[in-house]
Amino acid sequence: MYRGVYTAAMGMLADITRMDVVANNLANVETNGYKADTPAFKSYFTREIYRIKPEPENRKVEFAKIGDVEQAIIVDEIRTHYSQGILEQTNVPTHLAISGDGFFAVRKGDQVFYTRNGEFIADNNRRLVNTQGYYLLDSNGQEITLPENGYIDESGNVYDANRNLVSSIPIYVLREPRKIGEALFTGQAQIVDINNPNSGVRILQGYVEKSNVNVVREMVKMIEAQRHYDASSKAIVVHDELLNKVINNVGALR
Repeated sequence: MYRGVYTAAMGMLADITRMDVVANNLANVETNGYKADTPAFKSYFTREIYRIKPEPENRKVEFAKIGDVEQAIIVDEIRTHYSQGILEQTNVPTHLAISGDGFFAVRKGDQVFYTRNGEFIADNNRRLVNTQGYYLLDSNGQEITLPENGYIDESGNVYDANRNLVSSIPIYVLREPRKIGEALFTGQAQIVDINNPNSGVRILQGYVEKSNVNVVREMVKMIEAQRHYDASSKAIVVHDELLNKVINNVGALR
């Protein structure tokens, strides 16, 4: 009977993880460039089940595997979905969005990260920086400036008011990306050739990418996890009552 208690308790722990991840997704619905997470689970303490068939006439016993039984599940990893969010037009010249796969490179101090949050502003030196203080970088690792009345084309080229090319914004793809915080990522970066029409990547000025969180889907996940948690907790209560009867009633028989 203890096995049932342990299995139900492990299920409740898994449900807590589900609800924590869903709550974090819902909290970042309005975070530009945020990518939704989902937990992945794996079985724990799996046992094999065998059928034992004695054959006394042949002086042997036949063993045949009929399946596996999983004692519990545990969290394997938290996976991030990298699908593109909705591109919202803001008409703010310093706002940028990536249409297609890829990330901007940003830096704060000596730390370089990658992000799809293109909600930049211009500081006093016209350098593009996001709300967390991370500066947008070019392919040489230099901070990008947007001149007054300048513009950025879909290939990431930055021009001044006289149509002189002053800089270029690179887009990177990441191998083995890993999320840091809300909308920052690390990984093995490689520059995308935006000028190649087959790349399918464009930079849109005056747009920002919203989060890719589907609120309705996340609310359904939250309800499912909550109901499963309640059911598992009731299962523990039932097992506790059965154990109490075994100890106090069955054990008292003479």
